[in-house]
Amino acid sequence: FGMNKKTVFLALGLTLAAIVFWELHWRSEGYPIAPEDDKHLYAEHRASIEKLGKDDVVLLGSSRVLFDFQLDEFESVTGRRPVMLAAAGSNPIAALKDIVENSKFSGKIILGITPPLYFSPPTMDQFFFRRAQKLLDHYHKRTWADRWTHTVKKPFQNTFAFLTASPESFYNELDPRTLLEWKIKLPVRVPGEPPFPMFQYLDWDRNVTMWRADTDPEYAKMVTEVWKDAVNVPPEALPPPEVIEEGRKGTIAMTVGLVKAFEERGGQVIFVRCPSSDLFLDIESKAFPRNMYFDQLVGQSGSYGYHFQDYPFMNKYTPPEWSHLNTRDAKQFTLDVAAQMLKDGAL
Repeated sequence: FGMNKKTVFLALGLTLAAIVFWELHWRSEGYPIAPEDDKHLYAEHRASIEKLGKDDVVLLGSSRVLFDFQLDEFESVTGRRPVMLAAAGSNPIAALKDIVENSKFSGKIILGITPPLYFSPPTMDQFFFRRAQKLLDHYHKRTWADRWTHTVKKPFQNTFAFLTASPESFYNELDPRTLLEWKIKLPVRVPGEPPFPMFQYLDWDRNVTMWRADTDPEYAKMVTEVWKDAVNVPPEALPPPEVIEEGRKGTIAMTVGLVKAFEERGGQVIFVRCPSSDLFLDIESKAFPRNMYFDQLVGQSGSYGYHFQDYPFMNKYTPPEWSHLNTRDAKQFTLDVAAQMLKDGAL
């Protein structure tokens, strides 16, 4: 028995030493201690809006809202801490529809418009809409086991940087599968997509901080290489013009209907077009001209609209990877936008 006891303690000691070494290694590499932005965390915040009042604010959108709206700064101006329900790489019309049709919330919704995502077809066969709808489906179908698992994970995610992970396909996350693919270089027969680096982390309120892309130009360049690959669509793969026009009108009509239904119960939607630059701005301006897309959403819905090109305090920034503000700029951006909304009576 004594021998077995020594073996157990030796094994425990070696395991503890290995965990400490592994943790210290990744902290020395600059990895943060942060929760995973998964469907469970999203569901927790979706559930919270059922308790909100008429003066409360929910943030919807894609990743630009996640990066560009900082919760502490918004709260410091408005006195209200918003609920962050934006989701990276998603079409937020799914979340708008869900809130209008499946909740009693009647406060303010700030809805970020990233044209290529928002004006993609709102159907389950489309990646951006499907990605958003899966998060919402999990919220509506989650079990007590799902909630318990999420609760149990929290102390560990609050302690260990080596648990850094997300549902994304970042090549340099620390989950076992990604580490194996990252560190073990296998021969590649067919050229693939450029490696997508992790460039943000968040807290339990889903408030995002940019990571490395704001301080390392070469790291930011890795992100823009991914963006260039993503928008490199051959002309023959694009829908015909009449289909694009039908989709534009359909998305606007669907949005206007949801906004009107939300207003009928006392709610209000505020549209925001966050900054983009370089290749992204060029493509978005040509493929989704403002007068036909953003301005039509605002005009036909009769809502407040804030386009970054209209305000010096919104358009003075250059996103380091063309699409998202660094955190320092995002803090000031949020202060200024929230102050303007208060001044206009939008909040």
